Amino acid sequence: MTQLSIFMPSNRNFKASRSAIESALRYAEKADCRFILSDNSGDPEKRRHFEHCSARMTYVVPPNDDALLNHMTALAQVETPFLMPMGDDDEIYLLDGEPRTDLSELPADVIALRPRTHIWTIEKGVIQTERFAISSVDAGERLLEYNEKTKGNNSIYYSLYRTEPFRELFRLFVDHHPTRGGYCDWSLSFSLIAGGRVLYDPATVYRYDLGRWATTQRLADTKALLYRQVGLRDEAEHYTALLRFLDVDCFLEAQFLPLTMPMRHNAKAMNARIALATFLRKVKAEPQAYDADVPGIAEAIGRTADLSAVFEQCLALVERLSPGLGDRYVRFRQAASN
Repeated sequence: MTQLSIFMPSNRNFKASRSAIESALRYAEKADCRFILSDNSGDPEKRRHFEHCSARMTYVVPPNDDALLNHMTALAQVETPFLMPMGDDDEIYLLDGEPRTDLSELPADVIALRPRTHIWTIEKGVIQTERFAISSVDAGERLLEYNEKTKGNNSIYYSLYRTEPFRELFRLFVDHHPTRGGYCDWSLSFSLIAGGRVLYDPATVYRYDLGRWATTQRLADTKALLYRQVGLRDEAEHYTALLRFLDVDCFLEAQFLPLTMPMRHNAKAMNARIALATFLRKVKAEPQAYDADVPGIAEAIGRTADLSAVFEQCLALVERLSPGLGDRYVRFRQAASN
């Protein structure tokens, strides 16, 4: 039985996406897996070339060019126990001579396999290689381990995940998240890692194109655009860690994540220790970047031990980024709980 599907939501034209798609097709042949391409590029050359090119491939065309619809259209085609998201500017390879992991034999507490990831730019080639696993048994400790091991990029998102928790998390995100912003990838990864250990797969190599995240200025411009696209005020960048705290806290309410109550509590507490504490430190260090009343609110949050009360206190802060955002977070948390 085929265990894995690679799914790629693709918006780039034939020339820009060809190498990514062809690498996925080669991998699918060697690894005996499926490849799903949801193509909203509207490029007729791309469709002619790929639509019927392989029995291992499912090619679908969503009705419009919405990025989230493209993602969910691809995800809906997955019928295997494991899946792997892939960008249409990245490449994937299966190395000969390396031991391969049998996905069907993974322990139940393993949520994903992460490949050998080459962080790559067109100007410099491979600038670093990531191989780290997330091996902690406790959900909270996994969040801490990932926070300490990551090197400023979220490339672990492109890993081989158990299909059900991954798909359910994205359904929750698309159906109920207050903004559905493209900046939420870190929150999604932290939530998945809370749900299980991540082992290392040396046989799979993933070339991650840093692209628009490659320089400090392009990184800042892209992040500002992602907030602006979903209607948040320009100063949302100063609230990045707070937004991640709220997102992960809500995602961790979801019962489809395989967590015991103690593990869920530990993960929530660690999320506050990592994300919320980062925000509070930033406010203290740069009070001039915030409205005049924010430092006082932040100080009060820092004195509050109860996480439910902290969540409530944070709503007034995000409300200033977009009218009604606090209420939308309340509804999001309720939806996750249910």
